[in-house]
Amino acid sequence: MKRAALVLVGAYLCAIAAIVHRHSSTIAGTEVPWGLILALVVTAAVVLAASELMRVGGAWLGLGWASMLTALQLSPGGSYLVATDWVGLTFAAGSLALIVWGALRTPRYER
Repeated sequence: MKRAALVLVGAYLCAIAAIVHRHSSTIAGTEVPWGLILALVVTAAVVLAASELMRVGGAWLGLGWASMLTALQLSPGGSYLVATDWVGLTFAAGSLALIVWGALRTPRYER
């Protein structure tokens, strides 16, 4: 049951982060991609929580996340949420790297 829940949470996380990562604001003449930063920080926090919940929780979360990203890319007409510019590629590669890091790191407490 926990595994299925983590897969669903991963898919939901990817869907929401795919929407949010495109947001940015201009502060003092510099464009700040706050949506990308927020998406990466929340992804890291959720994968760490999943890893603490279950021994391979981060991997199950990553399965759901990767499945949703693949579904978005293979949808009819392509993905308009994750573009192939630096923001979209940073979102995809950065999130994937954080998920792998979180899944492979040793949990602090053995249960």
